[in-house]
Amino acid sequence: MKKKNTLDEFFEDNNSKTINAEEMFHKNMKTYGLDVLEDRALADFRDGLKPAQRRLIWTAKDLKATWDNKTVKSARITGDCMGKYHPHGSAYGSLVTLATSEYPLIYGQGNWGSLTDGPAADRYTEAKISEVGMKMLECMDVADYIPNYTGEFKEPVVLTTRLPNFFINECAGIAVGLSCNIPSHNLKEIVDAMKVVIKKGQATKIKDIMKVMKGPDHKYGGKIISTPAEVEAVYKNGEGSIKYECDYTLVREKKNMLLTVTGYCPGFSPNTFINKMISMIDDGVVIYVNDSSTKTDPCKLEVLIKNEEDFEKKIHKHLIKSESYRFYAIERQKSKAIEKDVDTKILIPNMLDLMNMWVDWRKGVETKMCEVEKKLEEEKKQKCDWRLLASQNIKVIVKALEEKDPIKYIAENMPGLKGKSFAMEAAKYIGDQRVISLQKIDQDKIKTDIKDHEKNIKALEYDIAHIDDVVIRELDKLKPYYRDRKLKV
Repeated sequence: MKKKNTLDEFFEDNNSKTINAEEMFHKNMKTYGLDVLEDRALADFRDGLKPAQRRLIWTAKDLKATWDNKTVKSARITGDCMGKYHPHGSAYGSLVTLATSEYPLIYGQGNWGSLTDGPAADRYTEAKISEVGMKMLECMDVADYIPNYTGEFKEPVVLTTRLPNFFINECAGIAVGLSCNIPSHNLKEIVDAMKVVIKKGQATKIKDIMKVMKGPDHKYGGKIISTPAEVEAVYKNGEGSIKYECDYTLVREKKNMLLTVTGYCPGFSPNTFINKMISMIDDGVVIYVNDSSTKTDPCKLEVLIKNEEDFEKKIHKHLIKSESYRFYAIERQKSKAIEKDVDTKILIPNMLDLMNMWVDWRKGVETKMCEVEKKLEEEKKQKCDWRLLASQNIKVIVKALEEKDPIKYIAENMPGLKGKSFAMEAAKYIGDQRVISLQKIDQDKIKTDIKDHEKNIKALEYDIAHIDDVVIRELDKLKPYYRDRKLKV
């Protein structure tokens, strides 16, 4: 008997097996939602980047579009990014975000838009990694890499940045059943807060970081009108709302009042505000609206209002915004099971959790960097030792040239090598050197080089034992990128 097609049943294939449609949609929607969360919507707390943004910076580096080089066409960067790493549609919007964020990681030439206008198309603009953006690419020698979607190229799982990008540039994302919004902060305040976390460790409280980090920052100004306790609650709970107000002046002009908006708080849209003011002209509340903003002075709106009472009752509320925040993030790790895959963990932390996690991660990265540099210094010292040894025993090398197996002869007859585990490796290295170059070695100079390498090795061993100091030292190197707080408290 032929089965009926109903809303409750769905034929999977040509077999008679059926599955419940509701269960199928729930399962597929969950899979899709998690995929969006993990691979598009949320930033990794370590580098503060979504996959598209990370791949754009990596592509710019591939193209040598770095701070010390020339800009390249944005279309070239986005095209290469999509072709090599990100087959999910246009990535130009993500590039614009990187170029116009609180602390831009991309330096752009051309029309990258404004608060009231969109950017020019990618074929008209040029870009390269900004000076502060180059901090994102430090320590990449110890980063984890996976194959791209075609298997032809390698891409980093996360950028081993020394810049606390997750905290200084706003992270916002919307996915299935979940939205994330983490405000931008002042770099100096974040660095000071990180130092508190490093020095106090697990004993750190939200109140401790609030002493140096007063709240979100915003390059277009405004002020926080929520109380410090309300801001602290948002950081402590990992979610909540903060109220802001635009900067403005209100002066009498004959019988009317002139409102000049000079700073745009978070969440404020100049276009929306202008349209609202225009709609009040017919009501007799507003006489005229003028957008006087320029590239050098991006925040300047003038509104001539009939009287002060109208401002208080009908206009002032449009200068106040309440922004909702939810602190979600992800942590991407190279999969141990599948080489080309990434395991992603969704995190629901508060501000202190995020800072502790970032500091712990930085300690791990700096430790790896010190170990890599120490190994390189040890290898250089070892080669200097072998060259010095060879220069002191030229006769053994000359005699070895007459032997059937010169390398074996050197390993067995060179003073200081016989019976050592590295004898064959050292003998091969010495055997590869030209005798005449060994004869010309300045033994005093090479002894000085050996002492320098020993000094560097001891310094790196000290750093590994005092890794907290290393993290603080690297954070202090961010001072050239500090700026004054723009969002008043």
